[in-house]
Order: sequence, then structure tokens, then C-alpha cells
Amino acid sequence: MLKPTTVRVNEEFLKELYDFIKDMNLDKSSYLREILKKGFEEDKRDRLLAKYQAGELSASEVCRKIGITLWEFFDLLKEKNINLNVSIEDWLDSEGLI
Repeated sequence: MLKPTTVRVNEEFLKELYDFIKDMNLDKSSYLREILKKGFEEDKRDRLLAKYQAGELSASEVCRKIGITLWEFFDLLKEKNINLNVSIEDWLDSEGLI
């Protein structure tokens, strides 16, 4: 079910947005829903990656929260030029060596 919401934006942005929508012959509501969802997904991913970098979330937690596999997560780290947040102790522990 779609629910209405209100957001305030400056006039210049609104004019640019509406001009683009008109030039591209788009449905305003559908387009706004689409870019809001895309923007949310990108921001969510970036914020979760920042928490991963800070050591606040594990790789598996990030994967679960954004709905990707661990391999896709590795690709995302590479794309964003982010180092894998794993210590030697993590590797040794995963192998049962400590």
C-alpha cells in the first residue's frame, strides 16, 4: 500500500527536478518513488559499510542487512576501495587454531 508523505526542498532543486521529469516525459510520482528508493538503498549501503569499517558490524551482518552474498560483499569492498576488516586472530580462530 502506498502512503503519502511530505518533504520540503528548495525551489531551485524542485524546478530542476520538475523540468527534468517533464523533459524526460516521466510520471512524477513513479519517478520520485524510484529515485527515493535508489537513494535510500545507496545511503543504507554506505552507512552500513562505514559501520563495518569502524568494526561495529561484521561482514555477515552487513550482508544480511543489505541482502547480498559474501562474494557480492567482497566485490562491493573492492568497488569502494575498502579493506577487508579481518585480523590474523579472526583467521586463526576460524581455522580453530586459537
